[in-house]
Amino acid sequence: MGLLTAEHIELDSQACSKRALITELANLLTSIDADAVMEVVMAREQLGSTGIGHGVAIPHGRMADLPTLMLALARHREGVDFDAIDESPVHIVVLLLVPDSDDRQHLELLAQLARSLQDASFRQQIMQAESRDAIAALFDDKVHLD
Repeated sequence: MGLLTAEHIELDSQACSKRALITELANLLTSIDADAVMEVVMAREQLGSTGIGHGVAIPHGRMADLPTLMLALARHREGVDFDAIDESPVHIVVLLLVPDSDDRQHLELLAQLARSLQDASFRQQIMQAESRDAIAALFDDKVHLD
């Protein structure tokens, strides 16, 4: 199974703010407490926006008692203000949560996600994908844990 599963993908987010979008993603991860996710991720956002430019944001954080890393993705057609470094609206948001004990994997996956999402054709494929399964398959092809 890949890092991103179809049930953790929101194809058509209607969120009107960064917080609402992150809440939407947290609620997709039904096996963990959405409030705990919000606490961790919003604390990280206060250190600086995870909007990395090119319409992409990768909010992330470490969580105690998380058995394995988790990813969720939201696609927002209009784009939402995420305080991104290039001040552009964000259309693709990938939430990354990792177990508290896992430093190396967290940083490696974050770097790999950032590199992959810098690729204009990858972003375009995500925006044009017609199903959750299609987006999950794109991630299977592009993003791997070694």
